[in-house]
This record gives sequence, structure tokens and C-alpha cells, in this order.
Amino acid sequence: MTEEKTMMTQCPKCGSNEIISKLQIQGGDGHPPFVDIVEPDPANRPFIWMPKSVQSHFRIDVCGACGYTEFYVENYKELNQGYKQGYRSK
Repeated sequence: MTEEKTMMTQCPKCGSNEIISKLQIQGGDGHPPFVDIVEPDPANRPFIWMPKSVQSHFRIDVCGACGYTEFYVENYKELNQGYKQGYRSK
């Protein structure tokens, strides 16, 4: 799936094509919010073990006519692959 297919081109709420695309959400301390999924602990966890994780920042598209908003994660393919491998949110 290409990025163009994950962009809102017409508002599903009001039908407007006045879309403000690819905005980033800003967090409280200057860092944008993100999602994070982490590899589960193995059955026989070694004393020293660092779980793998996948993270992604958000991007949003906003309708300029009514304010309807859609959120997208930037690394959706990596998140999906990690989820299939058992990674979960903390």
C-alpha cells in the first residue's frame, strides 16, 4: 500500500476535498506521541535480555471544512509484522 492510498482525499463526514494532510501531532515536552509494541518475554528468559520493539509516530489528515480528523501511523507495516510475531503494547 502506498502512502497516497493512506491519505484522506475527501472528508467522509462532510464530503469536502479541503484536506490538510501529513500533519504531525506534538507532545507535551517537544516529542510527538508514538505507539510502541514490545516482544513478549520468552518462556525461559535469560538473566540479561532486551526485548525487541517497534515504534511509530502519528501523522494526521484534517478536513479544513468541518475538522474531521484521521490518524495514521507512519510505520504501519513494521507494526503489523511485529503484532503478527506476538509483540504487544506495554
